[in-house]
Amino acid sequence: MILLDGTKVSLERAEALKEKVVALGFVPKLVIFQVGNRADSTSYIKRKKDYGAKLGFDVELKNFPEDISQEELEKEVDNANKDDSVHGIIVQLPLPDHLDSNKIINHISENKDADGLTSASIYKLVNNEKGTVPATARGILTMLNAYDVEVTGKKVVVVGRSLLVGKSTALNLINNDATVTVAHRKTENLQAITKQADILIVAIGQPQMITKDYIGEGQVVVDVGISPLDETIKGDVHFDNVKDIVGAISPVPGGVGPMTVVSLFENVMDLIESNNG
Repeated sequence: MILLDGTKVSLERAEALKEKVVALGFVPKLVIFQVGNRADSTSYIKRKKDYGAKLGFDVELKNFPEDISQEELEKEVDNANKDDSVHGIIVQLPLPDHLDSNKIINHISENKDADGLTSASIYKLVNNEKGTVPATARGILTMLNAYDVEVTGKKVVVVGRSLLVGKSTALNLINNDATVTVAHRKTENLQAITKQADILIVAIGQPQMITKDYIGEGQVVVDVGISPLDETIKGDVHFDNVKDIVGAISPVPGGVGPMTVVSLFENVMDLIESNNG
């Protein structure tokens, strides 16, 4: 069984990014918009800030009170769009219910969309045009490539259909010539479908749901899930239950998570190169 070590791959990618940052001659800047103080969001943001600092990025957090209005937040995003010192923008999700997340995200200029979630970026992903790919989708493919896992012509099942992970990952794999099935909680005969995959990607947020009953012999399994369980962090796949069946698997933690973070900063660097090219 091969362990798809996202931490190792992300460190290798980080070294290449550091060299690019030095070559820029200026400090690239990512702005993160956060509304309120959700503990999980704050934790994710701290990881991004710490990681960005190690790479030589300036990561600025703009935190706003829970009751900020739609108009006020859109105005703040517009200000960042106009600021030439800002090279990438992300909105930390989820936002409070009174805010329209789609409208907020679509206020981000396409040339500063570090998360790849604006309508313009998604349109390019759907049409296989060059643009910003959501960080998790990008990170998954980068990790598979690093371990020489071929996706061209392979049967891939993605369990989960969120835009942030499931849909964007499926589209990215289709654009790389995989044959992709997207499954979800209303899919019938899920176990039969997942067992037939060459590559199984799971992003459902249900800790340890995927056991050996869902796994085919020698499969490549990518576990995107990250949930607290029994005072530890667990993925959507029951690692110990499937490790002797699979051909390769990503661990949690240390798999997709580090790849998502490094891919976010690779997206910012790509935006800089594209905008200056």
